[in-house]
Amino acid sequence: MKKKLKRFFHKFFKIFIIFMLITLVVNLGVILAVYINHRNKLGNEKVFLEPPGEMVEVNGHNMHVLLSGNEESEYTLVFMHSARITDDSIALHPLFKELSDYRLAYVDRSGFGFSEESGAPRDIETILSETRAALTGAGLSAPYILVPSGTAGLEAIYWAEKYPEEVQGIIGIGMDYPEEFDGIVEEQYCTFFDYLMMKSSYIGVQRLIKSVYPDNAWAYYTELEMSKRRALISKNYYTEDMYNEDLATIKNAATVKEAGFPTDIPVCLIYANPIMEPYINEDSEMKEEYEKELAEYPDFDYVSAYNKERREHFKQYENVTIEELSGPARLYLFDPEGIGRIIDNYIEEIGTVYN
Repeated sequence: MKKKLKRFFHKFFKIFIIFMLITLVVNLGVILAVYINHRNKLGNEKVFLEPPGEMVEVNGHNMHVLLSGNEESEYTLVFMHSARITDDSIALHPLFKELSDYRLAYVDRSGFGFSEESGAPRDIETILSETRAALTGAGLSAPYILVPSGTAGLEAIYWAEKYPEEVQGIIGIGMDYPEEFDGIVEEQYCTFFDYLMMKSSYIGVQRLIKSVYPDNAWAYYTELEMSKRRALISKNYYTEDMYNEDLATIKNAATVKEAGFPTDIPVCLIYANPIMEPYINEDSEMKEEYEKELAEYPDFDYVSAYNKERREHFKQYENVTIEELSGPARLYLFDPEGIGRIIDNYIEEIGTVYN
């Protein structure tokens, strides 16, 4: 009996080991095929990866700075992208057309877009010093009106607090602020899944996920611009600098919160509301979910509630104005004209403060 049992286990483990080896070989083959395909396509996409701006050396690596608009304008607007957004140097084109009367600047942070990876820490001090150095290297000088999106709001707030003489105002588009990160620990915000995503991005797994690539639903972009956006996302979907920046976000938010919020400059915050007309009719999934909620609680004002927490938070600051526009979180892809009008009006107000 013992001999039979021993032979059984020996045979079982032999089959199991063979199965695991075959699985490993197949998986390695798939990974190798994905990687080879990724490298080949990167070679073909080089034509779309020529930086539209200039490359400026900052601390031993090159950062991409795009300048546009009216060089003679008294106002320089500095656009600052959110985390994980790598195609804004192209995606902002429609909004830049609306704002061509102003001097416009955009900086790809290290590891984003056309900028090289730095390998440097991603604490808020380093991020801000690199942005300022890139702008100076491109021939610009303060003061600036900062136009941050998403997590770049942390950098903009910190900039205005640390170097108030350099900042005339802040116009945030879906801008995050430090208190939004209260109660979140680093392990919740940036998980092991994010680490795996960073590693798999190098292999090219993002090419297999259709949803990571943008569409041209509202026809603001040429086919060439869309090709450039897709090429940027394929190349730099989630780099090590992006991962390290996400890893540092909670500490950075705490640092910015401790530094305080600027109260001596005009601040305009533009937030998207996807359940407002007309966007709610553009997003079928959002509309279906909204109608289900509305059917269950017909007397609840979901539209007013959407950005209520933000409005409540900023009530304490007399220098802050909040505007809402119908659209998705990345609002400038949907309504550059609406954002342009708000920015025009607010810069007039900033002019009354400084002139």
